[in-house]
Amino acid sequence: MNAKRACDLMIVNGYVLSLDRERRVYPSGAVAIDGAHIVAVGREQDLAASHAPRRTLDARGAVVHPGFIDAHVHIVHGTCRGIFGDRPQPGAPGVNFADWKADVTPEDENAATAFAGLEMLRNGFTCFVEPGSVFDSDAVAAACESVGVRAMLAGCYLWDQIEIMSTLGKLDSKRMYERAPASLDRSLRELGKELHRNRDPESLVRGYVAIYGLGTASDELERAGKKLADEHKVAFHQHDGYTPESHAADRARLGKTRLARLMELGVVGANSALVHMNLIDDSDVPDLLKTGATLVWSPHAYFGLGSAATLRPKIPHLYKRGMNVALAVDGTMDIRIGEAAAGAFALARQEGVAIEPEDLIEMQTIRAAKSAGMERELGSLEPGKRADIVVRSAEAAETYPAVNPVHQLALMAREGSADTVIVNGQIVLRGGRSTRLDDMAVLAEVKASVKRRMSRLGLVPNLAWPVVN
Repeated sequence: MNAKRACDLMIVNGYVLSLDRERRVYPSGAVAIDGAHIVAVGREQDLAASHAPRRTLDARGAVVHPGFIDAHVHIVHGTCRGIFGDRPQPGAPGVNFADWKADVTPEDENAATAFAGLEMLRNGFTCFVEPGSVFDSDAVAAACESVGVRAMLAGCYLWDQIEIMSTLGKLDSKRMYERAPASLDRSLRELGKELHRNRDPESLVRGYVAIYGLGTASDELERAGKKLADEHKVAFHQHDGYTPESHAADRARLGKTRLARLMELGVVGANSALVHMNLIDDSDVPDLLKTGATLVWSPHAYFGLGSAATLRPKIPHLYKRGMNVALAVDGTMDIRIGEAAAGAFALARQEGVAIEPEDLIEMQTIRAAKSAGMERELGSLEPGKRADIVVRSAEAAETYPAVNPVHQLALMAREGSADTVIVNGQIVLRGGRSTRLDDMAVLAEVKASVKRRMSRLGLVPNLAWPVVN
């Protein structure tokens, strides 16, 4: 008789979605973990016969899946919920959203990241890609490590030509340009600022390369960013195709679309991710399909533009034609982490494209891992990959009637349906609560941080109704 292999932890009695190459599902499944890695996935009866766990975790029949990955989230910006809206800001009408971003302190960024990290874990997300919009990356990294959430960080607001920002309204800010000057020299110095984090393979926080994009980068900055990403074998991200105004301004300046120019420069490739892409000209589609790049789709950012009648999104169609697509929340000012899938489902239906629940889960696991350059470590439950695993609640109402757990995970699972979350082999959420931090202390600190920021900028809550104290 062969001796059983010892392992640290085995999740048993789970409805396991492996997201492996065959997309195997194990209705009576188990996952064995040793250290920070998965060592076996399969039928519970088979793993029970082959492995001897030091601990077991009973999933009680609930879904077990790879940790979701948000492919593009401005991790600090969710703290302005309820402050800005369609109405003018009553306390400081000259202050816009970009001014709010520029005012942040390291303490604010730490508090905001801890707050967002808890929300991520509670929604089944174990990793996020931050697109270079934090000023003190060490403060953000410290919060990620304390919460136990994985992050990808890049240099801060890398741009060297900002004229096009005047077309972007609330994103245009003198305060921002003073804090993050539009400079080629500064941007080149900052390009690889976060790559040092990749020296430690056990770190939850890694580095990649991103520039702001949207026409704010010179050809030299674009080429330098792609070259650095290629040399270090990491992802290269930027915003593009966001609004009709910026799209038109680029076309007038370049005599072609910005995307066409990027492809001419050779900066759109298999490790590249283009974020938003609300506008894609038909003429660019054949060449775009050849690049192997990822499109990072943020449906709620699209809805927020209020241009659904004129902006017909091509991403669902391109996904069906073979492009890699990852989902993202972008900013959580008006929505929560985890709501991108429902938005994508509705938007695809509007376009007459059948995006299935299975597609939505892939866009938040294996496809998102590719967009982050982490497909060898994350995105599926397979031996050798990092043990970033979510066990959903067996008691959450939205997980029932449980006749099609894939459908319900993709479209119903929200905050409160994640019972246990494991990151890098460590249980960081149990019973829906952090195992590392005092949840209420994190919430109290972020509330205090936001009040301090509002006071500095002269802002007040943006309510239409009278407040009687």
